Amino acid sequence: MQERQPITRQSLIQGAFLAVLAGTSGCVVIEPRPVSQRPAPTQISQPTPTQANPGTPGPEIAGGDVTDQSILVSVPDRPERVVSPAARRWLEGAPESPNVTQVTFASEGEVFDPDLSHDGQWLVFASTQHRPTSDIYLKRVDSRVVTQLTNDPAEDATPTLSPDGSRVAFSSNRAGSWDIYVMPASGGRAMQVTSDPAPELNPSWSPDGRRVVFNRLGTTSGRWEMWVSEVNDSPVTHFIGYGTMPRWSPVAGAGGKDQILFQRGRERGDRAFSVWTLEYAGSQASSPTEIISNPLGALINPSWSPDGTRIVFASVPNDGSWSRSEGSRPARSDLWMIDVNGNNLVKLTDGSATDLMPVWRGERVFFVSDRGGQENVWAINVADAVRLAEGPANPGGAVAEASEPAEGH
Repeated sequence: MQERQPITRQSLIQGAFLAVLAGTSGCVVIEPRPVSQRPAPTQISQPTPTQANPGTPGPEIAGGDVTDQSILVSVPDRPERVVSPAARRWLEGAPESPNVTQVTFASEGEVFDPDLSHDGQWLVFASTQHRPTSDIYLKRVDSRVVTQLTNDPAEDATPTLSPDGSRVAFSSNRAGSWDIYVMPASGGRAMQVTSDPAPELNPSWSPDGRRVVFNRLGTTSGRWEMWVSEVNDSPVTHFIGYGTMPRWSPVAGAGGKDQILFQRGRERGDRAFSVWTLEYAGSQASSPTEIISNPLGALINPSWSPDGTRIVFASVPNDGSWSRSEGSRPARSDLWMIDVNGNNLVKLTDGSATDLMPVWRGERVFFVSDRGGQENVWAINVADAVRLAEGPANPGGAVAEASEPAEGH
């Protein structure tokens, strides 16, 4: 088992390094290590099917029968491998489109962990634009004026706005370990919700604003666990399963069964993440369901559409370049959209940029990207992509393509 490293703000940025650099022992590598010490991602192998609902169409995986339409993928320093036609969807591009706009304009440091009010008017995010440690900021989407909500010498990250927009839940190590806090969106004193010695991160609000789901790094399991806590009665917590980046559906479920979206790594092979949901009612979780996986990489940062019927996520190619890069994030990643039932996979962005951390409000998906040279929040209009998805469902899961700006937009 690998030695557990302290969680730093750098290791939280994008949250994406977990997707490929999860140690082969199953223990999470928390802090990015020097390039010379990082293990190269293992070759993708066929995972065991784990979808809970046999009636939900899912993607085929590489390694099946080789046909005339199969292709060879060549990666430097790695053997060529045959990719089935179903896996080719992850290699296809999206057409260019000018419908991407920049939302934040930091010229120093980094902007990350975006979230928006339900009306899409207000953006909350973490940033190091003013000093080396990260703070929480708030701004109107259509303005360049930013309000600094936290000013603690420690690290504050992963903010999320409550359903009514009045409160911000976030993670901070101001008390010595990473815990969950809640504060007024107008500014003021932060209330500590969790106080466990184990790191606790990535809060997400329930639709009624009474509870949050979050990650805890299990002291016994050594794995990322998901827990639910009452905001006003924090000693009451419930373990709901293993996974990371949990996101509560913005729409309350029928019969009191809400859905929670998350990413989970395979427990074999390359251990790359795929996108899952589970049902949560009362204090019980049930029906963990894998929505989609990628035989050529990791699927991370899943987020709900406003009506809870679709999911947007980032896909990180597992081509070996990540482990050879100088940073804790991949050299590139793209955004995709899929129905919650596994149909209608649509590619939203394409190119040489690293696009991560999508959040969907109205007709736009907001995300973190380095496409302008500095990491900032951008937004893409997905109305055309939704129209594509609202056409006849494709049980075979063939990919539709939408959007991506020309280089330099």
